[in-house]
Amino acid sequence: MPKVLILADLGQENYHVGDEAMGIAAQVALEERGFETYIATRSTDHSRAYIRSAQGYIETLVFPGEPARREEYLEEVRACLSGARVAREISEFIHHVSAMDGILIAGGGNMNSVFGWLLYERAAYALVAEHFGIPLVISGQSIGPVLTDRDERTLAELLSVAQLVGMREQTSFDRVRALGIDVRHCVDDATFYSVGQRNLPHAPDFTLPSDYICATFTNLSDSEVQTIAVLLDDIYRRYGFTTVLVQHKGMPGEALDDIIVARRIAEWMTSPCLVLPILHADSTVAIHQGAHLNFSNRYHPGVFSLAAGVPYVALIPDAFTDIRIAGLMAHYGVEGFAVSQELIAEVAGQALTEAIERREDITAHLQSRSRELAIFSISWWDAVASELRGQRASVGLMDLGPAPTFEVGDWSKQNTARRAKVAQVSLSETLAHAHHDRERSWADYRAAHPTARVPGQPLVSVIIPAYNAAHTIGDQLECLSRQKSAPNFEVIISDNGSTDELVTAVEPYRNRLNVRIVDSSQIQGVSHARNVGIQESQCDFIMICDADDFVSQGWVRAMYDAMCTYPDAYVLGQYLYISDEGGLRLQHPEVQRLFTEPKWQDVFIQDPDPSAPIETHFFIGGGSLAFRREAGLQLRGFDSSYTRGGDDWDFFARARLAGMRQVEAYGAAIAYRISHSPAQQLKRQRFYGLNDVLVTSRFPAQVQTDTSVIKQMPVLLKTPYRLARYRDLETRVKIFSDLGYALGIIQGTILYRALRRIPRPVLMKENQP
Repeated sequence: MPKVLILADLGQENYHVGDEAMGIAAQVALEERGFETYIATRSTDHSRAYIRSAQGYIETLVFPGEPARREEYLEEVRACLSGARVAREISEFIHHVSAMDGILIAGGGNMNSVFGWLLYERAAYALVAEHFGIPLVISGQSIGPVLTDRDERTLAELLSVAQLVGMREQTSFDRVRALGIDVRHCVDDATFYSVGQRNLPHAPDFTLPSDYICATFTNLSDSEVQTIAVLLDDIYRRYGFTTVLVQHKGMPGEALDDIIVARRIAEWMTSPCLVLPILHADSTVAIHQGAHLNFSNRYHPGVFSLAAGVPYVALIPDAFTDIRIAGLMAHYGVEGFAVSQELIAEVAGQALTEAIERREDITAHLQSRSRELAIFSISWWDAVASELRGQRASVGLMDLGPAPTFEVGDWSKQNTARRAKVAQVSLSETLAHAHHDRERSWADYRAAHPTARVPGQPLVSVIIPAYNAAHTIGDQLECLSRQKSAPNFEVIISDNGSTDELVTAVEPYRNRLNVRIVDSSQIQGVSHARNVGIQESQCDFIMICDADDFVSQGWVRAMYDAMCTYPDAYVLGQYLYISDEGGLRLQHPEVQRLFTEPKWQDVFIQDPDPSAPIETHFFIGGGSLAFRREAGLQLRGFDSSYTRGGDDWDFFARARLAGMRQVEAYGAAIAYRISHSPAQQLKRQRFYGLNDVLVTSRFPAQVQTDTSVIKQMPVLLKTPYRLARYRDLETRVKIFSDLGYALGIIQGTILYRALRRIPRPVLMKENQP
């Protein structure tokens, strides 16, 4: 049985009914035609739970949002196919996709510059298909309308690889044909969706009204919300139809996306209404198809309702929505019911009235056309199946003939003119924004990459200082080898005089990472090891992590994105504490959770102000740090006069004095190992206290940690009592940690404040071998 891989926009954190429905419909159609189906998804767990019927699920290759970076990432895919060593997820992606007998890029409206990361994701599949000679079919697409010149070239290259290309509306069909592509006009993949019995988490029990209209909206202004509420109330008053507000996009159990708009509408309504949360495509399609009427500014509610003979009144806010929804409605000859969203108050009421009062005629018209489209759809999927088997069948594919027009009232004349004007203005503005966005993105990229690089050459050096770290460094390297959507990077292990089996521990990763070991044994200490790594690097960007922690799977990408966005900054990643009672490994469930779970992508920015104290929003340190190499050299690296801590805050303070801004990136998270040994915690915290006094003595304006001896005296006095009372390990670790820090503060106060024995800084130029 041939294996076919289906790519739709699946596995999103927020459930999207239309995207899921297209993927499921494509999977069912191909399974019925004898294929073993596999789903490409952003979350295999998500898709396995919500689709269920596929034979397998693989993680897709997620592209960056920034135009320059997604273009660069596609070149990395191309380079990997040419034999270059690139990020592990690219090689794994190619390995999984190349094992397929056919690839289907299922329907969607994402081949444009607005959602460019999805366009480039699809281009990556086309590159793999072309390289390995795998049949590729592209079904049910909308193209543009916004495409930069570069993105249009990428699109043309993508489409030219496919054996069969289908566009779901006339505008896209005409544009693709103008590119010289052999293209077919088809319908949306989910047009004849087969309803099942699947549910999402938190799905409630509910009873639908006997007579209802279905309403689904997104992105409405306050005045539009109020106007729609009045229209729905009027329908109830005149015809007795209850409104059911159905969500098309959202997160199960959360108040996000469409449901926010739905609740705002419900608050303004005076008539009865039912607000439903996000539901599985199975339930949502059934609700749309059981309605007396559908009213929406979203696309797929129209797909589901029109195929079932249910009238659909659409609101059109912009050019992107216009080509998709009007193109859909043209399949049935009812595009007259596509109303400009600017004319809600003037025209929408008349459109709704006509759709309700002429419902019988409209339904008969829709059902007649739907029967024709059902015959075409069978023919289409048969042709898709043949092409995926390597059999040319598109020559005999039946044409999608035009639909007879259903004439509407005179109110549509004003609406048609306004729609055309809104679409023209919207297209012009959005296209200008796309070109500006790309120019800005490349300007930032060039600023961050002043020298040209050949494909496959690393952009980033990840530096790991190591001293007798053979027992932990393998887990850190494993984390780095599993990075998601990362730019090409190298790993420099700076060996600070190890006497263990460090080289042996690193050896298994040489074929999975661009990794090398450099000697930094001349001066003992993590600062010197970091400095040697910086000097050995030839990359523009430096990232630093420790040998005994676990970087999360998005660490490199989050650091890289922040550095590109803020080129004059140093970037700090958050520490997520994890307790180590001995033998903690990457396989530990808690480590796995911290490694894989999505992180907030928020950043905190502290603008340059040399006199302002450093502010932090989470625990930070030198074990999750990034900066441009040029800046690191200008700052002369880290100060080796510190022992076991403090050199990171010293670096931050000097960076602030040099005018650099500070960026804290939540997404650049690490699982920070905390020892459960009281003795080790006592020793570690004593050095932290000692070095806190030193760094605050050197940089009192920038580093304002409370290092008062008076504050630590109660800790010393209470320690005997606490040790006598508490016997459990966790509490005793905390007691010894507090005691160690207090002793360090006292020792530092005597050395650096009372005796003024502040050591001379030992910076990079002074500690070169």
